Amino acid sequence: RWGGILYGAQYQMQGQNQPYASRFTNGDIPCAVCEAKGKKTAFMLPARNVCPSNWVQEYHGYLMSSLYNEEYSSQYLCFDDAIEKVQLGSHSVGSHFAPVAVNSGHGLRTPPYVNARELTCAVCSK
Repeated sequence: RWGGILYGAQYQMQGQNQPYASRFTNGDIPCAVCEAKGKKTAFMLPARNVCPSNWVQEYHGYLMSSLYNEEYSSQYLCFDDAIEKVQLGSHSVGSHFAPVAVNSGHGLRTPPYVNARELTCAVCSK
């Protein structure tokens, strides 16, 4: 028996306000690891595309997660503005990542949030 199974993940770019081109839909997501040399702390700042003044911005982009109705859950991840895709083949099992959109009226105030708009993010370090 297996203790766990590792699956790949794909982009899902559908809807009105997509921040990324539709050519990324069903594209396989490459693995990425970021290293901030000489930095002791890093964090992801959701709903902002700039870091606080005493932090260094490593990159900014859009907040993404698995689709809300998928059986595979994921963390909220900050995908760089300049995403890439790889073609590893066809798969129907695994997670599909899509930009996270605001659903106002469920604990989020507008403003500052705009209903049905995708959330930006920044990765900051120091």
